[in-house]
Amino acid sequence: MHNSNFFVNNQKIWDEIGESDCERDKMLLQLEQECLDVYRRKVEKASKYKADLHQTLAETEAEVANLISSLGERTSFSRSENAKGTLKEQITIIQPVLEDLKRKKEGRIKEFWDVQSQIVRICAEIAGDIHLSSSADPQVDKRDLTVKKLGELKSHLEELQREKSLRLQNVNDHINTIHELSIIMSVDFFKTINDVHPSLIDSANGQSSISDDTLARLTGVVHSLKQEKHQRLQKVM
Repeated sequence: MHNSNFFVNNQKIWDEIGESDCERDKMLLQLEQECLDVYRRKVEKASKYKADLHQTLAETEAEVANLISSLGERTSFSRSENAKGTLKEQITIIQPVLEDLKRKKEGRIKEFWDVQSQIVRICAEIAGDIHLSSSADPQVDKRDLTVKKLGELKSHLEELQREKSLRLQNVNDHINTIHELSIIMSVDFFKTINDVHPSLIDSANGQSSISDDTLARLTGVVHSLKQEKHQRLQKVM
């Protein structure tokens, strides 16, 4: 209904009722005020909605920028590039970018966790920390998830894997030497090895110890047996 029709109908009703001009003016002022109040509330609601959209857009762009930085992505997504169109259109454009970066972040975190878990385990094995080795739970620095950083960690892991392989070889060489000397001198091989570290006898439930302490003990046993062998040979001669 148009405003003119509304007022004409009101005038007819008031004429029939017999409202005075003063009362009519009061009612018109009241209607005008109510209309202004409704209009103001609508404007305030629209302004708040606009402000909320601005905030959503700003927060989304900030999150995108942080993800790009932490992942070391070469692409960028600036506000000037995304400033075309309405606020809703801009949010619609940037939202898929954010979701894609989040997926990349989760995948990258898993890669970091896998590599760091192996690093922690091998370091624990070298240090002889059995408990840490079995319950490794590294903390991934989510501020630096770049491919460069991941590459550095992988290189470090490869170095540790080579170190572990070398230590295992040294352990096996020492055990073989001790076994040969034990046969020659009728020494209890299993007891001797078990005294060094139980895992060297029963490695079915886990890997043989490769710690500095174990290697030092094995070296000491080999040296001791060789000395004893030499002394026995001296007595025979």
